[in-house]
Amino acid sequence: MRPVRLTLSAFGSYAEEETIDFTQISGGLFLITGDTGAGKTTIFDGIMYALYDRTSGGERDGSMMRSQYAPEDAQTYVELVFSYRGEEYTVRRNPEYYRAGKRKRSDKKIHLVKEAPKVSLLLPGGEEYQGKKKEIDQKLEEIIGLDAAQFTQTAMIAQGDFLKLLHAESKERKQIFSRIFKTSLYRKIQEELKEQAKQVYTALEECEQDCKKELGRVEFPDFDSLEEEKNRWKVFLEQEIPDEKEVLKQLNEICRYDTEEEKKLTEELRGVQKEITRLQLFIQKQEETGRLFDTLCKEEEQLQKLDSQKEWIEELKQQAKGGARAQKVWGKEELYKRDKEQELLLDKHIMENTVWLQNWEAEETALRKKAEELCGQFVPAEKQLTEQIASLTALLPRYERIREMKTACQKETEKMEQYLVWCREKAEAYEEVYRQFFKEQAGILAADLEEGAPCPVCGSLSHPKKAVLSGKAPDQKKVEQAKKARDKAEKERLEAYEAFQKIKGQLDAEKAQIGEEKEEEARQRLEALKQELEQRRGEAEAAKKEWQQLKEQGRQKKGELQEQQKQKELLAARIAKEKRAYETALTAQAYPDEEAYQKDKKWIDGWEEKNRSVQQFETDVKTCCAKMETLKLQLKGEKKTDISGEKNALKEKEDRKEYLDDRLRNVYARRRKNEDACRQLEARYTSLEMLKKKYEVLGNLSRTANGSLSGSAKLDFETYVQRQFFRQIINAANQRLAKMTENEFLLQCRELKDLKNQGEAGLNLDVYHLVNDAVRDVKSLSGGESFLAALAMALGLADIVQNTAGAITLDTMFVDEGFGSLDEESRERAIQILKQLAGERGMVGIISHVSELKEQIEWKLEIRKDEKGSHASWNM
Repeated sequence: MRPVRLTLSAFGSYAEEETIDFTQISGGLFLITGDTGAGKTTIFDGIMYALYDRTSGGERDGSMMRSQYAPEDAQTYVELVFSYRGEEYTVRRNPEYYRAGKRKRSDKKIHLVKEAPKVSLLLPGGEEYQGKKKEIDQKLEEIIGLDAAQFTQTAMIAQGDFLKLLHAESKERKQIFSRIFKTSLYRKIQEELKEQAKQVYTALEECEQDCKKELGRVEFPDFDSLEEEKNRWKVFLEQEIPDEKEVLKQLNEICRYDTEEEKKLTEELRGVQKEITRLQLFIQKQEETGRLFDTLCKEEEQLQKLDSQKEWIEELKQQAKGGARAQKVWGKEELYKRDKEQELLLDKHIMENTVWLQNWEAEETALRKKAEELCGQFVPAEKQLTEQIASLTALLPRYERIREMKTACQKETEKMEQYLVWCREKAEAYEEVYRQFFKEQAGILAADLEEGAPCPVCGSLSHPKKAVLSGKAPDQKKVEQAKKARDKAEKERLEAYEAFQKIKGQLDAEKAQIGEEKEEEARQRLEALKQELEQRRGEAEAAKKEWQQLKEQGRQKKGELQEQQKQKELLAARIAKEKRAYETALTAQAYPDEEAYQKDKKWIDGWEEKNRSVQQFETDVKTCCAKMETLKLQLKGEKKTDISGEKNALKEKEDRKEYLDDRLRNVYARRRKNEDACRQLEARYTSLEMLKKKYEVLGNLSRTANGSLSGSAKLDFETYVQRQFFRQIINAANQRLAKMTENEFLLQCRELKDLKNQGEAGLNLDVYHLVNDAVRDVKSLSGGESFLAALAMALGLADIVQNTAGAITLDTMFVDEGFGSLDEESRERAIQILKQLAGERGMVGIISHVSELKEQIEWKLEIRKDEKGSHASWNM
């Protein structure tokens, strides 16, 4: 992977859109330089964020990288164009952040809008890769061939990651290598073996507990002959796991005793059950005969009771018959009566509407005349009032102008008064300067007088008392300046006066046009005219509306009257038809007159219930007679018998059966329980033996894989695999470290024989000094030596990761680390190694504050920062 172009927008310390074009350098080693906090590491952060959605240090996610210098409406995003094996890809990613919305809130404040995180990927052909964020992240990792952890250890080594790998304990290196080389599979094997061994051991303990539970479940019969066996079984329960053969032999003997007892109880139970059945059949037959005699007696009493109700039933029968006849006529009568009532109600409505319409015509004429009169008066009044309102409305803005001109006039008056004071002050100042200047002229003339020479003023040749110069008088220039100041003040006063006169003239003219009427009076008169206009309009419209409503109401009443008259004609015909149907129904039911019908009519309600009562009575009589005949046939030749002796004998046999059933159930349950315990113990003993053998194998495998064998170093399976990678890293690191230190010391993986038995070990790092043939801990290196060793380890790790990640191609490497701890000679050797690495990979970029590196490295990416954020530019 080689970066082509990186664009940062409102990201980190870069407030504005900043683009870094890596094609401006031909390749090799380049330096990223700038003041502390300028934004050098943010270059790394941008590349890491674009590719892996995380920063180079891994401590901040993208949502924390919104620039504090960016405007509120700026977009935050990173766009990286990179090439891989000759093809270019473009990835653009933005975090979740808040920006200013396009529309402001009602209170004019900025409305913040949350921008959702997004990522897009353009493939070499220019088409966009289709997929969600997770799919795009996986595609980027697939293209580069490295995940984020591997990338930060091979292509972009963040500040502090050097010494992290160099000074880490064995446990910490194990975590680092697990992420980089993906050795968690071996750890899962360890954990799986450990879990399986634990499960087998738990199953073994559970099986032993199950054996003890089965032994405790065994029950003994209450036979004195088994006392010796009971004592022997107590001894079994006290043992950890008793002998299988002895236990099963004793348990089978107990089951044999219960089997024999079960046979004896079963035989006796059969005899008792046979006698119980004989007694139950005899008692049942005698009880049934007694019940039949009782039933016959009840039926005879019921028949006597029914005979006493015959007269009442006959009366119900006649009422039900009359109600049935009357109901067939009643429906016709109801229709006829209902329509007659409706005819009376309709006549009432027709009369009411006729009277209303007679009064309506006079009222409608009066309302129409009133409406026409008010509308006729409103038209000219509306025109006149509207013109007056328009006139007053047009006058109101002129009052506003008068107020404005009064204010302006007042301001000009105050201004004119100020100029007047100023003009007076300037005039007085000029007079004073001129007076002093004129007074000093005598001294000036006297200074040139000589005895015998004539005075230019009086012509005297003698000058006994010449005027003397005071030395404080103003000169001609000051007098002229004072005069100019006075003239200027006078001019400005005149201009102010003219402005005052102009605005005052406009004010007077406007007042003359409007007249003497006050503004408040005009507004009151305007409001009164509007109210009068609305009042007249309302009166005219109300009168017109009232007339229209009455007119419409009259039209509706006429329609109702016509419809009611039609309904009356139809109703009269229907009433005549229904009357004929009613009279026909009376004849059909054989009523001689309407009076006979009215007598039966009172039995209509409930006639069906009465009819059902009559039918039920007749059915009950027939049923009772039939039952009595049947019972007499069944009891022919039979009589009642006392069976108390047989019942007592049955009770004794049932008690004995209950006792035998209970005892048989107990013996059966005990035998089945003991037999089940016997089967379970056989299975448990078999499982116990298998689990012991299985745990012996799995336990040894688990302890070996997890490094918990006693007397040896705690080297687990994953660490053993990681040691092979660790040795390869150290070998690759030593190839460069030897050049950087001139073979002064090398790194080596601590031998197994030197590892401690306490804690996790296996990835310990030592330093071997070739000069004195001594081995010591890597933490004893000085600051400069630690930096060189750490750099060599980082480069070695990058080599091994590339080789183990599927022969990936890395054209670029970034190193964020200071070189300040190195002397000049060591720094020179380190730079040579990095230049050599740049020749191998194409591009190596480093961050450093060491000023000497600016002279040793040709290409430099300078980062500067001002009040608007960071900026980047190439410099050679």
